[in-house]
Amino acid sequence: MSIWKAYSEALLEVAPSKILSSLTNKHKLPGLWKRLSSYPAEEKLDRFILRHPISGEEKPLKALTALWFGSPDRRKNLPEALERAEERVAGELASASSMEDFARLWNGLPEKLRRAYEEELENAGIENAPLLAEELVHFPADPFVPDHDWLSRLDVYAVLRLGNAKLVRFKLSPVQGFIGNARSERDLWAGSHMLSLLTYIAISKMWRAAGPNALIFPHLRNQPFFEHELGELENRDSLDVANIPNKVLAVVPENVDVEKLARKIEDGIRDFLERLFESAWKFYRSSDELSEGFEIKEVYRETVRGYFSIIVEEILLSKVEVIEGNLRKYLESLPEEFEDRVHHYPELFSILDQLTDFKSAEHFPPEQPPGHKCTLCGENLAIGGDDYSKVKTGWDSLRKGLRKRGVYDIKDREHLCPICLSKRFYPRFYALWKEDYQWLTRDYGAIADEALEEHRAGRFASVSEVAMRRPTEKAWELFEKGELKTDSGPVTWYDIFRYLVLHTESRDERREKPSFGGELEKFLMGLTSALMPLFKHFGPNSEILYTENLLSGKAIAKTYGVKEEHLPSGINPEGIKKSLIELVKKIGEPPKYYALLKMDGDNMGKVISGSKGVKSVGEYTLAGERNGVLRPATPMVHVAITRSLSNFAVHFVPEIVRKRLGELLYAGGDDVMVLSPTHEVFKLAKEIWETFREDWKGFTYLQGKTRSMSAGVLITHYKEPLYQVVKRVNELEHFAKESGRNALAIGYLKHSGSYYSVAINWRAIDENLYHLLEAIRSEKLSRRLVYEFDLTTWPNEPLAVLNLVKFEFERHSHYDLNKEQELPKRLAEFLWLARNVRVVLSAEELAELGVDPKKGREINEVIRGVIVDDPEKDEPTDSFEDILAGVRTLFKHGEPSLWFTSLVEKIKGKLEKEGIDAKKAGELAEGITGLVLKKQVAGAAVLLKVFLETGVRG
Repeated sequence: MSIWKAYSEALLEVAPSKILSSLTNKHKLPGLWKRLSSYPAEEKLDRFILRHPISGEEKPLKALTALWFGSPDRRKNLPEALERAEERVAGELASASSMEDFARLWNGLPEKLRRAYEEELENAGIENAPLLAEELVHFPADPFVPDHDWLSRLDVYAVLRLGNAKLVRFKLSPVQGFIGNARSERDLWAGSHMLSLLTYIAISKMWRAAGPNALIFPHLRNQPFFEHELGELENRDSLDVANIPNKVLAVVPENVDVEKLARKIEDGIRDFLERLFESAWKFYRSSDELSEGFEIKEVYRETVRGYFSIIVEEILLSKVEVIEGNLRKYLESLPEEFEDRVHHYPELFSILDQLTDFKSAEHFPPEQPPGHKCTLCGENLAIGGDDYSKVKTGWDSLRKGLRKRGVYDIKDREHLCPICLSKRFYPRFYALWKEDYQWLTRDYGAIADEALEEHRAGRFASVSEVAMRRPTEKAWELFEKGELKTDSGPVTWYDIFRYLVLHTESRDERREKPSFGGELEKFLMGLTSALMPLFKHFGPNSEILYTENLLSGKAIAKTYGVKEEHLPSGINPEGIKKSLIELVKKIGEPPKYYALLKMDGDNMGKVISGSKGVKSVGEYTLAGERNGVLRPATPMVHVAITRSLSNFAVHFVPEIVRKRLGELLYAGGDDVMVLSPTHEVFKLAKEIWETFREDWKGFTYLQGKTRSMSAGVLITHYKEPLYQVVKRVNELEHFAKESGRNALAIGYLKHSGSYYSVAINWRAIDENLYHLLEAIRSEKLSRRLVYEFDLTTWPNEPLAVLNLVKFEFERHSHYDLNKEQELPKRLAEFLWLARNVRVVLSAEELAELGVDPKKGREINEVIRGVIVDDPEKDEPTDSFEDILAGVRTLFKHGEPSLWFTSLVEKIKGKLEKEGIDAKKAGELAEGITGLVLKKQVAGAAVLLKVFLETGVRG
């Protein structure tokens, strides 16, 4: 029997008509279907709901509840009407002509069901058909334990009803190193997108072998890459985002030959890589001037084919001896006759994941012969690098030929290996693949010829373009006076750059032409003429708008990555500079700093095991009552979770990034990387975090309020090497997680080399921060305030620290009227920021306070318990209003009770338990808390400095 006929039969066994009929004992659901519930609860049923698969938050199904429980007469025709709709849809599935045809039908299944339900309900004279149809598509698989919908369960049930099944895990690596080896934002995007496409090649082999429903992670329905392969993608721009993770999980029938599947996957990926490299080489070497001997060698093919670790592992889905404590406790709570192999899923998933990681770690790329290494990655032999005497001349002649064709992909002094050359060419291949999925399988000659003929290069905003999206302070002033503006707000240097691009006709721009009020356009006409030769010859480059890049012809050539002799005639650096200076006088220097944001969901593996982020089993039942046994994820719950991750990455993150003027590099489920202008990056990050943690948006669920994300933001100069920027932002994300997770770690790397980093709770980014920044910007408080905290001389005594902060605010206040009302608010806003700064004390710091360094871990756990916001606990009990009340007490010369008051008591209690007498414990607790508070104040001052210098506004 075909997979699609089996799926069709499964649907008819367990669709909503059958679930509803089982409630009146007119139909008995299959035992396997019932055992796929998280728990065998059968209580009084008085309503239909869905519970969020992680947070347990309730989503009422109001129309179905009213119909079913309102009157037996009104519901009597419901199951029959639903059955007619289900039989129509199941018949379409069963009549699929191929796996690909089935995949198209499966992809559109929710919509097909919705339409069929609505039509049959209307034919049966049942009111409110549209809403009923929508609720039926999302009907719970088990109305008594409604923690996932019936379609999520159907995907797994259709596999398990065939007999034994296996879990299959795929992993592709390396990831971070491959992405991080980037000279430009184009390289960075290409690395992440190329990994997504390579992984999708594996996914395609898997769904063609076992059905699209077999994929647990990532979920394929409405996935852009999947729809593109099926020829059903409406918005091809959604392909621009790399949203396929490097790990895949599927549940397949036992008769699927996983070894054969693994060979197909490996061959598919390696063959594509080899064709991509040969396409790149054919495209770039299309020149008669190339040096003799500078051609493809077998070692280059071996490098390409062997670079990536491609691992496929399997494990039988069966009952096993469970080690993990929470899972063991959960299994012990299940009746023996109910316990099924799927309830052992977390243990099996953990074993399989570790096995895959171990095998991946055993992979070593092909040994490289001695010679000149790639100038980008430094790992592999550069093409031509085995003969050092020829490598320079070879690449110089290749570049010379490319320059004649107007291709500037390879910069001066670059000698690339086969992997990095493939990555450099990838955007050109992507432009073809975006138009037609079948380019994935075409031969290298056709790919190179088409790329050559169409001269496709793709379009990516540079880091300087992103930096220039921030309005300067002068631009804000002119905007607020109504003297200079665009249709959307203050004029930015990015608006100016786009104006120049359009008026020099040097690049196709899909964005609308910017229009300016005021007298700005007269300044731009001369600049347009001056830049015309450069932009026409090399293409537009926003870095040319920085005056330091116009000191000479040599400086201009360096900006474009070419030699001075390759500059077109008619270039006048002084003329360009003169026109620029006029603009600088008008709106200020173009911003030079941008932000790279990296975010990652916290404890994803522990959500699956049931040890983090989840509720007790009873809280996912209709009654929603705690029973003390945490619920791990079954395959069905995992499908539901991965559907939410896919929705988040594909439908929510791109829109947030677009609205906040960023450039999305990838969004692979709970993993996000974005280039952003500095003034928007914190709002952008906070909005992604908030969206990730939402429970329901209509019938779409996200990760829920018990989940969290940690993030790193690096603000840096546009000239900072991109591979270093990626490395730093990875470190910041790790710093955020190490500080207790659910955090934002902010790094500020100045061009001078100075570096600051602070980790904070997410709730620090709020209106209170923006009010404080506005007070400083409007000179109600002196800017010197944030630079003149000399905490090295302050005592380690909390109340003294608080009073010294108050003194500094009074000293730097410029309030005349309403000082008594406004200054306490500003101080409270600063202390609110400080309260949310994460702090860890080192062994050396504790030793200086007279505390045994061996107690450092326990002390820091106490500090973390007070400062860190943990989403798995109840919402934080303190608030800005508490800080404000404490500050008002302070201004009345009272002793306020603030967050550090609690910290003193908790540390004192901890030390007393360690056998330290009460007086000594109190003194040590005061000293420790005083140091913590000083570090929080210092962190808050650094953050204000960063926010002010990088244009952050409310």
